[in-house]
Amino acid sequence: MRKKFTLLLGFSVLFSFAVFAQNSENNLEYRKWRVTLVPPISTNGAHTQNFSAKYSINLLGGYHGALDGYEIGALFNYTKFYSYGFQLAGLVNATGGDMAGVNLAGLANYSKDDMSGVQVSGIVNYSNDALEGINVTGGINYSERGSSGLQAAGIANISGRDIEGLQASGLFNYTKYDISGLQAAGLFNFAGDNVEGLQAAAGFNYAEDGISGLQAAGIANISGGYIEGLLASGIINYSKGNASGLLASGGFNVSENIEGLAAAGIGNFGRSMQGVQFAAVNIAEEAVGLQVGIINIAKEFQGAPVGLLSIYGNGRKNFDVRFSDGGFTELGITTGTYRVYNSFLLGYNTLLDRDVYRLGLAIGLEKNIQDSFENIESTTLFVNQEFSMYHHFEGDWSKRKNRIYSYKYLLGNRFGNGLSIYAGPSINMQVTRVDESNDYTWYSLWSPERKGRQYRFWVGLTVGIRLLHQKDLPLISDDFDNDWGWGRDW
Repeated sequence: MRKKFTLLLGFSVLFSFAVFAQNSENNLEYRKWRVTLVPPISTNGAHTQNFSAKYSINLLGGYHGALDGYEIGALFNYTKFYSYGFQLAGLVNATGGDMAGVNLAGLANYSKDDMSGVQVSGIVNYSNDALEGINVTGGINYSERGSSGLQAAGIANISGRDIEGLQASGLFNYTKYDISGLQAAGLFNFAGDNVEGLQAAAGFNYAEDGISGLQAAGIANISGGYIEGLLASGIINYSKGNASGLLASGGFNVSENIEGLAAAGIGNFGRSMQGVQFAAVNIAEEAVGLQVGIINIAKEFQGAPVGLLSIYGNGRKNFDVRFSDGGFTELGITTGTYRVYNSFLLGYNTLLDRDVYRLGLAIGLEKNIQDSFENIESTTLFVNQEFSMYHHFEGDWSKRKNRIYSYKYLLGNRFGNGLSIYAGPSINMQVTRVDESNDYTWYSLWSPERKGRQYRFWVGLTVGIRLLHQKDLPLISDDFDNDWGWGRDW
């Protein structure tokens, strides 16, 4: 009890010294009570600006030197030098200096210098200097110098310098310089310099310089410099400089350089890409890593492509003709790198008495023969390990489930750089709801049925010819020659 009393006494003395120093600095006379009808009708007379008080009651409105306590005004409370403590006004709390404490106003809280503590207003909290603490308004929180703490506004939080902390607004958060912390806006977060931390906007997050941290936007994350961290947007993530980290967009990721994981519903576009890219279309001048898309395009690529067409200036562009068990003859367009390739396959069964077509996609890995058989040395012999998926339809196109999944182990030989022949066994699984499709295979090792689906498993054979430019590949162990593990011949 004695300790609590000592602390309370010490705090009271310090507060008294602070009040005395402030009053002395401004040559104010302190009075405990004052009552004002309207200036200058007051218990302090006509010179109310020369007084400070602990308790102040303004029946309509008051104009005084300062406040060091509690004040209530039916319309307005105005102090010339500072307001420290609790203020309640029907319309406006205003001061020519600092405002600190709890200030409640039907329209506005205004301070020429700093505003700190808890401010609640119907329209605006306005500080000509810094805005700190908890500031809540139905309209705008505005600070000329900077905002920090918790600001909630029905329309906007605006700062002439930095915004820090937690800001939530119905429309936007705007600053001339940096935004950092947590900002949520119904429309946008805008920074004339950097955006850092967690920003969420139904529209967009924009930074003139850079964006870092976690940003979520209904439309776009846009930066005039760099983007890094985790960024999610409904339409686009765009940076004029570098983009790194995890980028997710329903539309596009666009940047000079993209590093990390970039996922987009439509496309990833950049001068250079490094890492993993998922999109319908991936386009870059230079790319390293893994690209997964319907179309992958790059002038120079090192890595593994997965797609319908993977067209690279330093990659393969082949045409395949192949025959597989069950009577299917296929034509294929094979693109990608010389190490990892993608094939788009169109086939027709030439042995059946009805029209049966297949469309297929394949991804394969090509190796030097010595990678699989150490005792065989050859620059022309190779091994292809390939996984493919086919969809079959009879006569007209049908989406009805009728698929074959195959793993092929193919041995081949190149004759010059424009022709190779390959053949090898395959392990196959058919999954179908079409009863007549069992004659796509000559036999089955196992043929279970479950939930209306028929399954068939068998070992088959594939023979093929590959045309156009090809090249000899080094051993895989010799090909991992950079930090990403992708050699120049991948």
